[in-house]
Amino acid sequence: MHNFQRPSGRPAFPLSRFAFLGVTLSLSAALAGCAMTQEGRPVAASHAAGSVYQASGNEPFWHLTLAQNTLTLEQPGKAKLVRAVTHAQGLSGQRIYDAQDLKVIVEPKSCSDSMTGRTFAESVSVTAQGQTMQGCGGDAQGLSSLNDTRWVVIALNGQNLADGHRAPTDKDRTTDQPAHDSSDPMMAPTLDINATGKVSGSDGCNRYVGGLVFGTKGDVKPTKEGGLSTLMACPGVHDDMANKFKNLKQAVTQWRMDGTTLVLETDDKRTIRLRQVF
Repeated sequence: MHNFQRPSGRPAFPLSRFAFLGVTLSLSAALAGCAMTQEGRPVAASHAAGSVYQASGNEPFWHLTLAQNTLTLEQPGKAKLVRAVTHAQGLSGQRIYDAQDLKVIVEPKSCSDSMTGRTFAESVSVTAQGQTMQGCGGDAQGLSSLNDTRWVVIALNGQNLADGHRAPTDKDRTTDQPAHDSSDPMMAPTLDINATGKVSGSDGCNRYVGGLVFGTKGDVKPTKEGGLSTLMACPGVHDDMANKFKNLKQAVTQWRMDGTTLVLETDDKRTIRLRQVF
């Protein structure tokens, strides 16, 4: 009978290699599980209460909003699409929103608007009824001047305006921008800022010219000559809103950006909130 001796320091059976392999496979599986969970994580289908995410693109022109779990897509000459978000997820750094015949992909990649030249924090792809369009969304970056921009009022001191998110048309007396047909004029006031920072637009009833000059880095000053306005009579609610806008506009002393929304503010913290007309 032979006595078998194993060399000093060597285990009797090579189980340690299998044990190590098992631990490695278990760890790899765990990490893979974490990766899958992270890649497919759900994302919020609505922003904070009262806030609206905006994106837009050119050629073809389109404007998109995300608010209260609802996507709204507007295009010149086409019916507005209003769709509830049915599925929202984060995938490889992107945010993806699915709805009936509408899909939106938001990517954290710097985007330059081809019409305004402004740079935004995110690139946005919109697929609607078989057509895919590209554009920009999220926060505007490095904006120090408002010269050569157009805006539509979406809220007057916290009061949201029903027409504030509707695309202007050539029948709207509230904008200088030629666009497309519409059955009814838009009621929301507008603000057009020219190359020197002077303003014109509509109060929702009458046209106005002058009264304010927009400077750089948030500065707003009244003009010495004041402003001029047409004198058309307006029915009830139109007149009330026009007067509220005029009173607030005349008291504005500074501007700032809140994401893609322009906020005009008075010394006593009353505000006018506007979205850009691209």
